[in-house]
Amino acid sequence: MNCNGKTASRMESGTEIINLTLREKMVNRTVDLRSDTVTKPTESMRIAMANAEVDDDVLGHDPTAFRLEMEVARIMGKEAGLFVPSGTMGNLISVLVHCEIRGSEVILGDNSHIHIYENGGISTIGGVHPRTVKNNQDGSMDIDLIETAIRDRKMDICYPTTRLICLENTHAK
Repeated sequence: MNCNGKTASRMESGTEIINLTLREKMVNRTVDLRSDTVTKPTESMRIAMANAEVDDDVLGHDPTAFRLEMEVARIMGKEAGLFVPSGTMGNLISVLVHCEIRGSEVILGDNSHIHIYENGGISTIGGVHPRTVKNNQDGSMDIDLIETAIRDRKMDICYPTTRLICLENTHAK
């Protein structure tokens, strides 16, 4: 069997040839990860959570959180990981890491989750100014509109400094 779904043959029980496709071998199920409020744990996940060894993760004593962070860091090829309980918190942290100076500006889509559904956290908590660019029907943004939205550094005295462009693989509307 090859990776592009073409039929492959293999021997089974010595002589019987079975034709398989990649699609026939795959388990087809949907995992909905669009929101921390939509995704529901399975019964086995609930049991694992109830039986997980826990402690204070802030002090570095929670072995379950530590293993999760280390495994995700390994998978992503990073030196460390950080567990956060919601996508909103993850987005806020991500914006603040790149816009560490209050009064920074982020360019994002006018239908982006950060702009519409995250309670203005980047402004309220981080002091980051959002500058929206019209999203296309498919959620993308035109590069020309993004480039036009980037502030001229010569006008720093008048405008916030553009420090980040946020592109989402999902959008709010």
